[in-house]
Amino acid sequence: MSKRWGLAVLITCFVGICGEARAQSAAPGDWTVTVYPVFLWLPVDIGLAIDVEGGDDGGSVSGEILDSRFDGAYFGGVSAANGPWRLEGYGIWAAFGGDRPQSPFLDVDLDVIYGNVRFGRRVAPDFFVTGGVRRVALKYDLAVGSLPRLSRKPGVWDPVVGIGWHRVRPKFEWHASFDGGGFGVGSDVDLAAGVHVDWKPVPHFGVAAGYNVLYLKVTDSFAGSTVVIEPTVHGPVVGIGLYF
Repeated sequence: MSKRWGLAVLITCFVGICGEARAQSAAPGDWTVTVYPVFLWLPVDIGLAIDVEGGDDGGSVSGEILDSRFDGAYFGGVSAANGPWRLEGYGIWAAFGGDRPQSPFLDVDLDVIYGNVRFGRRVAPDFFVTGGVRRVALKYDLAVGSLPRLSRKPGVWDPVVGIGWHRVRPKFEWHASFDGGGFGVGSDVDLAAGVHVDWKPVPHFGVAAGYNVLYLKVTDSFAGSTVVIEPTVHGPVVGIGLYF
């Protein structure tokens, strides 16, 4: 619950920043702001690989889940655009896990909170180059083979760079993005991609639908063990948008 509250605070603060920027614009209407208060993520596939090295016996155990489970996910964010500049902030909370009954035995529960702020500069019609920072926080509880059960809440800050494509029209908007980061500064690998289409049947309100993909590789050290966690999640997203 605290992670979801933290995500809500992040989005609320970002909405405030965008609103202030719009209010201070030299010419009214220069800034356009979009808020996605609700975006439901419905993964169709969850992959999770675990590798644990060290521990009391100095052994190493690794495996991938065979039976995944999904507990829930939330995706939301805001964006602001002014001429060639674009500012975006998004947050994701997802809870999932899985089991592997055969050797090596594996049982995992994983919560991911993922907050992203990035700035973009248009370099061609509808195309942007982007850069920013992402906060990745994990809460894992896992049992691997005969090793003692491990529970931790590591968090890292990742620099990210990427590209975006944004075509905005009065009734429809098309958005696509890809970025990657980590580079060993925070996580080992941090990749995210998404695409969605917004339909705006009335002023200031619309519905959006698309598809998101997330891949992470995070190394954590705990109780004499090195734990490498590699979640991969992808699936459709549906939600609503508010346009100002």
